[in-house]
Amino acid sequence: MKRRWVAPLVAVVALLLIGGIPAMASPSAAPAPDEVRVSQADNGRQVELSGSQVLVVSLEGNPSTGYSWAVQEVDTAVLRQVGDWEWVPSSELLGAPGTQILRFSGVSEGQTTLHLAYARLWEKGVAPLQRFTLQVRVRQPAPLPERSAPSGPAKPLVSSGGGTTSLPSSFNWCDQGKCTPIRDQGNCGSCWAFGTVGPFESALLIHDNAPRDLSEQYLVSCNTDGWGCNGGWFAHDYHEWKIPPGEPAAGAVYENDFRYRASDVPCDPPHPHHEKIADWAYVGNSSSVPSVGAIKNAIYTYGPVAAAVCVDSRFQAYSGGIFTDPAPCRRVNHAIVLVGWNDADGGYWILRNSWGTSWGEQGYMRIAYGTSQVGYAANYVVYGSGGGGTMHVSAMDMSYAKKGGNVTVYTTVTIVDSANQPVSGATVYLRMTLPDGSTATGSGATGSNGQVTFSIKTRLTGTYISEVTNVTHPTLSYDPSANAETRDSIVVP
Repeated sequence: MKRRWVAPLVAVVALLLIGGIPAMASPSAAPAPDEVRVSQADNGRQVELSGSQVLVVSLEGNPSTGYSWAVQEVDTAVLRQVGDWEWVPSSELLGAPGTQILRFSGVSEGQTTLHLAYARLWEKGVAPLQRFTLQVRVRQPAPLPERSAPSGPAKPLVSSGGGTTSLPSSFNWCDQGKCTPIRDQGNCGSCWAFGTVGPFESALLIHDNAPRDLSEQYLVSCNTDGWGCNGGWFAHDYHEWKIPPGEPAAGAVYENDFRYRASDVPCDPPHPHHEKIADWAYVGNSSSVPSVGAIKNAIYTYGPVAAAVCVDSRFQAYSGGIFTDPAPCRRVNHAIVLVGWNDADGGYWILRNSWGTSWGEQGYMRIAYGTSQVGYAANYVVYGSGGGGTMHVSAMDMSYAKKGGNVTVYTTVTIVDSANQPVSGATVYLRMTLPDGSTATGSGATGSNGQVTFSIKTRLTGTYISEVTNVTHPTLSYDPSANAETRDSIVVP
């Protein structure tokens, strides 16, 4: 196929190779001084630190609940905390428990009692769920520098986005009355269930103007994937087609029929089932952060989207303003809902949490684009119809350009409506398979001519295969059965 120039009205979108879950640095990766290690079993005991020894306290916890271990009382003239706590999860599920690690070093000779409390720090006047104490004697302490945060990239894996000129600079479904009240998951790693229910409740308000309180406990107790208060994943299948044993159907269960208990209580079927979603999908994929433009388009088209984020002590301590974590938080561990955005002040998402209204800004957070892996595995639900006709892929065209040893491969996709008129503002999702078998994905919005062009720069020769995986639009429904083609290939010699 001969080379061609890209028309000025076509938005050019760069593709990014798909990556996996970001690796978390091991707490023992860097050389450390002698350590005195204690755990939950050492509660109430006495330990001794001498020289440059470091006290390492490893306690079970779950930051996705908002709870964490923190110093309640200690004589800082004798003992001080070194750096922030570190987190080692028990699994890669959202909401999974694990081990919280705190480090302390001696300041001067003496004895002090270290009091730790497991609590939500923003909940003043509330008794901690657990306490931990140690009698610590410090002898001849040696100076120890502050422990720095593990090295690594501060930015998440983000694919570059397409044109979003058809979208407003700010948008919030809550401003339109399409958000239900903030919930509180309590001391249960069920954020994934709240992340599942949130978009569906908003979809019911958007399409039916029906305020529903859907049961998270149904998902926690009745799922057949082994999920519960020890973590899980987005469970939209149970609102679409998946039927647990003893249940009469798939679909939403109302809160009044199975109230939230914040624990792994038995399912005790059957339960009445009500509304169902038509479908659900990832904005990009389950193992990366989509582009800002792609997430915006999904929110604008379908309603609030569920996503994952990385929670650390700074996230938990958020009380207002635009959140920008100064230290890299790499590994997602918490499910949330994104209800809107604002491009002012550098750009931020409006994040809906499940820690009650006393956290953050009445249960919400303004979090800067690209912070704390926010948007990881973003996904949306489809409920109701588009209401404005259909659209489909009318053409795909691949080309390439070579310069030196570099190759740029282009894929242009054209979207038209049922009358074969160009559709602008449609978000096209594309997957490209490279000659070495690796995969790249991207998303971008069509221009006034109905086209969007994706590009990727490599040094590989061989066969490139592009495939359209989804198309979304604020008013038009995607009709795959009308597609002229959704797959094309080109050989780069």
